[in-house]
Amino acid sequence: MSDVPRLMAEASEVDTSYKFVVALKAKLPPGVATNAASHLCLGLVVKAAAERPELLPRMSFLDFPDKDGGRHAPVSGLSLVVLEGRPAWLGRLRREAADAGLLFTDFTSAMTGGTYEEQLERMGSTPEEALDYYGVALFATRAELDPLTKKFSLLR
Repeated sequence: MSDVPRLMAEASEVDTSYKFVVALKAKLPPGVATNAASHLCLGLVVKAAAERPELLPRMSFLDFPDKDGGRHAPVSGLSLVVLEGRPAWLGRLRREAADAGLLFTDFTSAMTGGTYEEQLERMGSTPEEALDYYGVALFATRAELDPLTKKFSLLR
């Protein structure tokens, strides 16, 4: 048996008690919000693979075949809810997720502009209390996430 976790699921295996949440800073320009959300989701899956591989099958990545036999995979069969809220809420959400031991990633303004070397330098010279969070992505059960995100609104 392989040590590599199974990444793809069968439709019958989808456990809808889990979900993805991306919480973004309200009023981000669309391009910035899309960039932040993309980085957050990519990072969330990599973090799961590295730190919480038992969660990968719970992410329920499915193949969505079309009538002609074309394959459209991987796409999660779970909800991915995109929310927005006040900047202070994002820092609190990150802290609460960390305290609860949940799988999460975050993205800040220091992670944009210039090269990745410049971004690393900016992050390394910014104290946590001064970080401007653009977003936090999480994966957990609805029961764990809903209380943490109840102040946020759906992104419109």
